[in-house]
Amino acid sequence: MAVNIPIRLVQENHGLIPLDVTTLTLDVDRSINPRSIPGQGGARGAFDFNFPKAVILLEGIITDDELTSIDIGEKAVATVDFSRNQSPIPASLFDTGGNDWTFTADGLTNNSFSATGGAINYRPPVLTLKDTTGVEHKIYFIKTSTSAQGYDLGSSGKYHVRIHDNTSIVSAATIAANLVTLINSSANSNALSSKFTAERVTSDASGEANEMVQITMDISGDEANGLSPSWSVVGGAPTATPRTTFFTGGASSSGVFKNMSAGDKVMHLYGILNNSNDSGVGDSFFTAMTTVGGIAGLVGLGLPSNKEKRGDYIIGIQIPFNSTIGSSDGDKYVAKNFFMPTGRHETVSNKHPSKALDASTKPTNTNDANDRAFIKGAVTKATFVQIGGEPLYQFNIQFVPVDKIA
Repeated sequence: MAVNIPIRLVQENHGLIPLDVTTLTLDVDRSINPRSIPGQGGARGAFDFNFPKAVILLEGIITDDELTSIDIGEKAVATVDFSRNQSPIPASLFDTGGNDWTFTADGLTNNSFSATGGAINYRPPVLTLKDTTGVEHKIYFIKTSTSAQGYDLGSSGKYHVRIHDNTSIVSAATIAANLVTLINSSANSNALSSKFTAERVTSDASGEANEMVQITMDISGDEANGLSPSWSVVGGAPTATPRTTFFTGGASSSGVFKNMSAGDKVMHLYGILNNSNDSGVGDSFFTAMTTVGGIAGLVGLGLPSNKEKRGDYIIGIQIPFNSTIGSSDGDKYVAKNFFMPTGRHETVSNKHPSKALDASTKPTNTNDANDRAFIKGAVTKATFVQIGGEPLYQFNIQFVPVDKIA
């Protein structure tokens, strides 16, 4: 395959399962059925309603790792969207207007750290981040004219981000910028910046630029996946929180076929395909539900968390190809991923290979069929055949592109 990048199955939690594919078949059936027209000398006519059916067939070999070793460890990613308040129903489903994160009067009076003893004399919102070792890092969102962000303000011994400058609440973009600066600051190298990196991105709910913070673990692994980031206040529950998604997509190399035998790999795929669930409406819905109902409530009902139940669902595929478009540095080819240009708003130019993304691009949102880093869909059939009693398996996988899965 292109530049030694394999075909990869994409899981809902952004995990990637690489496959050694020997034969790739891309099949499209336009569903056109021509019929002879009476009295027209055998001339044929047909209706083309643009009802294509597609299937992707993969054939290949699964071997022990000493024969094939592919290391694609993934770092977990979370988001904090200051352009939207958290809601039982994702705000993106009903609100396309401005709805920046706002606070009630609770916590907006005397919002500052106490100057003595490091105590807090109000109820500020607190963002808790867990690193890959499970250590909690708390960030207090406060009212202060002294410092936009930092550590140990007023001898508090705590991290803070300014949300109010003693005159008014600062903008969502400024709050996001303050949080990014705090996390990335070299002054916090022993805690925050050695565990996380952050950047401002465009909100996928509101479309507002620079109002959502994407936080990435510095170390690959699935230890951080789960119930962080979380919000609280000192002495009670928060009355309003930004739209927040948990850390997902982290995978150690052993979780993506590294250090596995051929049998381990087959068992991994066989188990996933025999019992896995797609969340359908996306991670934000489950995050909102757990925020409103409480994680303890879900556990009390005996229900597994979203990470435990739905993260392994195979929801897409990345198929690299060699392209001469956009190649640089004297190389003939650049590796890009196939994409599926479906939808009413696709134009002629949007279907051109120049719109394909680099093969190393990771999916941003596995519930978004328009994410061109992969082709969304589902595995409809898989067959694994052990060859000659050896630790060697042949596989045939049938993958069907699907834009919406319930």
